[in-house]
Amino acid sequence: MSWVITGAEKVAQDLYLYTNTVLLLKGDGTNGSTTILDSSKVAGGPKTVTVVGNAQISTAQSKFGGSSIAFDGNSDYLTVPSSADFNFGLGDYTIELWVRFNSVASAQTIASRYQSWATVVHFYLELTGDAKIRYRAGNSLPINLSSASTITPNVWRHLTITCSGGTTRLFLDGQLEASTVATASLTSTQPLGIGYELTGGGFYLNGYIDDLRITKGIARYTSNFTPPTAPFPDI
Repeated sequence: MSWVITGAEKVAQDLYLYTNTVLLLKGDGTNGSTTILDSSKVAGGPKTVTVVGNAQISTAQSKFGGSSIAFDGNSDYLTVPSSADFNFGLGDYTIELWVRFNSVASAQTIASRYQSWATVVHFYLELTGDAKIRYRAGNSLPINLSSASTITPNVWRHLTITCSGGTTRLFLDGQLEASTVATASLTSTQPLGIGYELTGGGFYLNGYIDDLRITKGIARYTSNFTPPTAPFPDI
């Protein structure tokens, strides 16, 4: 983290914003808007986010900024076109977001990228039927992590997945919940789905997402950390 001086103020700036942040969905906008903007500035410009169903900006709940992205659990989700930016290979990466579930009574997918179960399963980040966070990745799912803690509804939680030097870690609210040294080359030609399982199985998200950020080539956290106390910078 560095600082940009603006008069008497100091504004936090993300060192990886332009080169490594490949997706940044801040969930900002007017209530009911179906325009979801990618604030990343990686080469090639912001990615197009397509809204399906009733996914929309909502001011009913937010972690930062007064709004978030709302999903009602009934066939609504977001898609982001396939991009080499989401092909992590065997390299380092970070997936992080704030999520607030309306209900935890059933399994729900937070984000996924899937191609073929027999050849390439990129990743699934999901809530299981027993209210735990699970992250599965790679062909035949050699990476399979589940949180020790359970999730309760109507509470904002910070979820993070990082891969550093072949070790993949799952954090919940900055606390390490699980890790594995299993490796998998994560590559796909399919889009990124947010709020549903790309296999066609549904498992639609019923809740809200705020400040979703994907960083390629950098594991931002490798041990316990304090979750962000302000929105991610987009300067």
